[in-house]
Amino acid sequence: MIYLPANSLFMRVAIIVSDHKDWTAQALLASFSAKGIDAFFLNFSDLLASIAGGQSFSCAGVDLLNLDAIVVRDLGRRGASDVAFRFEVLQALQEKGIAIINPPQAIARAANKFATSRALHDAGVATPRTAVTTSVKEAGRAVHDFKKAVSKPLFGYKGKDIVLLQDGSDLDQARLEDILESQGLVYLQEFIALDSPRDIRAFVVDGIVLGAIYRLAPPGQWISNLARGGRAAACPLTKELVELATKAASAVGAVYCGVDLLETGRGLTVIEVNATPSGKGIFEALGVDVTVAIASYVHQNCYLRGR
Repeated sequence: MIYLPANSLFMRVAIIVSDHKDWTAQALLASFSAKGIDAFFLNFSDLLASIAGGQSFSCAGVDLLNLDAIVVRDLGRRGASDVAFRFEVLQALQEKGIAIINPPQAIARAANKFATSRALHDAGVATPRTAVTTSVKEAGRAVHDFKKAVSKPLFGYKGKDIVLLQDGSDLDQARLEDILESQGLVYLQEFIALDSPRDIRAFVVDGIVLGAIYRLAPPGQWISNLARGGRAAACPLTKELVELATKAASAVGAVYCGVDLLETGRGLTVIEVNATPSGKGIFEALGVDVTVAIASYVHQNCYLRGR
């Protein structure tokens, strides 16, 4: 890969990803290349920050301060200290004028389910009843109040370690105690019974809903994440869906995101916002390549406006 000097007429964009074969990362690379943008992959496992008479930030030998923009597909996961360091570097780069997409604040707010729940509530976006606690006693009260509750890791992803808890079950009480012991707290959402085990993923870029898909759970299961075997199908856009998805994206401050919703007897409700979503499902179901819109946003807002 040939890196151009900072004063080049070409735009330079780093795509942060841990798996270069990832569908969305490859699609982003193609979409940026189609616009004549010099885009390339970086893995933040190679991140270096130095403070010695000044501050410098590099990754795999690339000076991050010479970039026009950084697009985060995924930061990678090792541990709490590592994640905190990577977010701090993104924050520092943003403060020094490098465009970060999504902004680190939005990624952090969406990654933390409690922060997401607060942001949705404050923005007036319908969301299930939620309880977060470090107390076994209070967790038990929440499950009793909800009758059925879904426990999710506060920083979970791809539908991993999601547990359905039933009030009055000794086995589920033991599971609840195990979750608190291993994770230090429990994040609980009221379980919403559905006629069909599915949810909706709407993809938003720059305040526009580009499309939505149903994620259908595998037979005999209730978790519908595509990474857990769910199947994607086209979902029609309604006024309610568009309004909720755009408000949810704005609430977390995301340029692009996947907004997950459930159909209830009282209308749609938002359960999560993903600020580093995959675009594969919506492409396979609808033929919509959301990375084209992401590349256009970056080119228009992070490059042309600065020229």
